This record gives sequence, structure tokens and C-alpha cells, in this order.
Amino acid sequence: MTHYLGISLGIQGYCAQVHVIDFPTGAYLRLAQESDRADLYRVCVQTADVGKDASHLYGDEAMVGEIYVGPYLSFEPEFSYALVDGDVTGYLLATFDTAKFEEREEREWWPDLRAKYNAIGIENLTEEERNFFAHMQDPPRTPPHISSAFPSQVHIDMVTKSQGHGYGKPMIAHILNQLAQAGSPGVHLHVNPVNERAIGFYEKLGFVTSERLPSELLMTKKL
Repeated sequence: MTHYLGISLGIQGYCAQVHVIDFPTGAYLRLAQESDRADLYRVCVQTADVGKDASHLYGDEAMVGEIYVGPYLSFEPEFSYALVDGDVTGYLLATFDTAKFEEREEREWWPDLRAKYNAIGIENLTEEERNFFAHMQDPPRTPPHISSAFPSQVHIDMVTKSQGHGYGKPMIAHILNQLAQAGSPGVHLHVNPVNERAIGFYEKLGFVTSERLPSELLMTKKL
């Protein structure tokens, strides 16, 4: 049986040690903390190839995590969780107001990241890293009609070791409940259109495809 624990968010260093969900396997979910950053970045690159390990494609394995995980951990720590299954094997991330989050990224996150990789030099990047380098120059914004009706955004990933054990559904349920209690009217997430397994998983949780973009689907759910 999966056990849930409701907590009031306070000092992150304390609450990070509290198990928010305990799974029958011994794995558990807790608030992430700054000391988890490297592990969360590792999980990100190890799931970057449609849920599979893409570490071999990157000279700097932190790059993918810097783009897709780092801003959440820095700007939304109360909605950032680490899945611990022996070691850190997954994460659950959310932002309450995507439009404001993206504006803050542009002010406080992307400038330093652009400077870092400009200093490294594009000629020293792998092909995949060059694609991400181009991405960070002009990061796509969530369409306003999505971010206004479904302002919150959710992101979840688990390495192969932790997939297929039933962790995903209660993790998503937890973050949706937290966002709803915080006053969010709706949530969206981004899915690779070739990831049929993920699409089916989200559909079972009540998400619907609201927009088809060239490289991703935007799926939404009212809270």
C-alpha cells in the first residue's frame, strides 16, 4: 500500500527530509533540496531520449538538466521533489504560474547559462549540445491561451530502474492536489509526440491534448 503524508511547507532543509509518499518497494518521495541538484541533472539526461539514457550524446551531462530542471529547483522549491529509490532516481517538478516563471527565467536564468556556453564555444559542443545551445538563445514560451487557462506546469521523469513500479500515478496526484490547494485552476505539460506510453499514461489521469506543436504535444487538465 502506498502511504501519503500531508505536510505544511516550511524550512526547506527540514521538510526535505520528510517522506511525502512512501511506496511499498521502500522508495519514497520527498522535497528536493540544493544538494540534490547534480543527481536531478543526472536523472534528466538519463531520461532525455524518450525516457531512456542519453548521456552518451553530451560532453557536458549537466546541460540538459540546466535547461529543464534547474529553474524549477531554484525558483519553485516548494514544488520540486526527488524520488529516492536507493539513490535519487526521479523527480517531480511544477511551477504554479508558467507565464511568470518564464519571465523570471529570461531575467535570472538564461543570461548566465548563455554566457557559460558562449565561453565554452559552440565549436566545442556536440551536435545535440548545439541544438540545446540554440534553444537557450530564444526559449519557446507557452502559448498564452494555454498558460492563462492552465497556468501551472508539471514535469516528471524517472530512470529505467524506477519505471513500471506504480510510482508515477501517486506522484502526479500529489502535485496536482498541491497545485489545486494553492489555487491553480488548471495544469499543462509537454509530451514528445512519439512517446505513446507517456501520452497514454497522462490520458488515464484525465489529461487531454489541447495543442499539437511541431515537436511536442501540450496536454491539459482542469483542477
